[in-house]
Formats: sequence, structure tokens, C-alpha cells
Amino acid sequence: MAGTPIRSRKRAAPPATSIATCEECGTTFTQGTEAGAEICAECFTSYLTSLEVPFLEQYARFGAKARRTVAEAMFRALVTADPDDRKVMGMRIVEEYLAAAQELIGLYLSIRNRDRTPIVRTFMDFELSDASLAVFGAMTEGRSDEELLRDLGFPTLADVESARGEVGKGDFKQMRAAVTAVPQGLERVRRVEAGALLQLNHGLKHSRTLAQQTDWIPEGGIQPHQVALLVLERQERKLLTHTLSIDERQLEAFISALDQITRTSRDLIWLYLHVKDI
Repeated sequence: MAGTPIRSRKRAAPPATSIATCEECGTTFTQGTEAGAEICAECFTSYLTSLEVPFLEQYARFGAKARRTVAEAMFRALVTADPDDRKVMGMRIVEEYLAAAQELIGLYLSIRNRDRTPIVRTFMDFELSDASLAVFGAMTEGRSDEELLRDLGFPTLADVESARGEVGKGDFKQMRAAVTAVPQGLERVRRVEAGALLQLNHGLKHSRTLAQQTDWIPEGGIQPHQVALLVLERQERKLLTHTLSIDERQLEAFISALDQITRTSRDLIWLYLHVKDI
């Protein structure tokens, strides 16, 4: 009896690689997913490190402030907007708040881990996730103000006070304000429930539209002061809603939190650059 022929399975082809020559140092390196890269990994790290100071200065001067500027403009426009437009504007305020919170966490982790990875890379790659929030929580929970500052390589309030006679009046005032504000801002973000941050981030990231009424969705229905983000969950085979309160009192709380977060980001950068200069 003839045996059944054995069919060999085709193995997936390994990812295409090529050899390139670094334009900076002249060494050869293997290109994989970085097809088209012109410099090696080591030179890329040096490149990002060289951009660190201007990148941070630009973010402190413009990027961080932009979140607050947009949110405050939307909040002022609420006065003359009709009810539906107020919900849309309110949602944008919440979106700016989430982005600012995400950037502050990313900035903190970037500066904290600067000895291992360039600040620019960590900051630009950062995304909110269970893992990243767990790391942030582990690094900040239960830490005193002095410990949070020491973790970052920053002076504490006691250090600043002891050096009062050695620095100019303006630098002393700004340094004292910064070392006081940074731990408070980090604590404000840390106190926000991780689940709430992730749910909001998921809704904003995956939603394609907003709704001010959801009674047309089975088990739907929201309050007049709420707005819903609609998310199609293919795995659960449902059209889900993430609801948010958009009343003026809640929005004022978001604006206040956003203002503190923005100032904390700018103080973090000022302290880091000041310590770096020293």
C-alpha cells in the first residue's frame, strides 16, 4: 500500500534585511524594520541626545502651553454656543486635558530614565497603557515630595533654602516655586484613576464620532449634560459608548487640572535644564 505523501509546510520567509553604511560614523549595520535608515542605532541615539535641550525648550515654550490655550479658548466660547455645540467644545476640552496628562507622564518617565534612553525618544514614543501607567504608579506612589525630586536628580526645597545666599533672587524664587509645584502636579495626575484615564484614552483613540443622544442604541441613553464617544468593538460585536459629563462645573475642573499639569510640565523642564547647566 502506497504511503501518503508528506507535505512539507512552507515556512514564512524571514524579514528582509540589508546592509547599510552609517553616514555619520562609517560603520556598517543591518537594516530590518528600519529600511531606509541612514545612520546606525548608536549615532541615532547621539542625534536625539543633541536635540534634547532645544526640543525641551520648544515644548515648554509652545507645545505644553498649546493644550491650555486651546482648552481655554473653547471654554470662553461656550458662553454663546448652542447646547449641541457646547457638548462638542466640552469634549475638545477633555481631549486637551487627556493629552496634557499623557504628556506629563511621558515627560516624567523621560527625565527619570534619561540615563538609559534619550529623553526625546522616550517622550515621543510614550503612549498611555496598562503597562505605562503601572510603571508611573510604581515610581510615584507613596513617594514624598523630597523623594520624588531626588528620583529625578533635582534639589529639594531644603536644598534650595540652604543655597539661598548663593543664587540670584530671581533664580531662587523660580527654583523654590518649581520644586514645590512639580511634586504637587505629579500627585494630581497620579490620583486620577488609571482605569478612567485608559477608558477615556481608548474612547478618544478609537471613536470616529460623537453623539448627544444614544437612546437608539440598545441599553443606551445618556443624560442631557453628557456626550458619548461611539466605539465599534468588533471582538464584542457591539457599538459601545463612553460617556462624559460636559456641564460647566466639570469643565472648570478640567481647565484647572490642565493649567496645573501644564505648569508642572514647564517646571519639570526648567528644573532639568537648570540642573543640567549646573
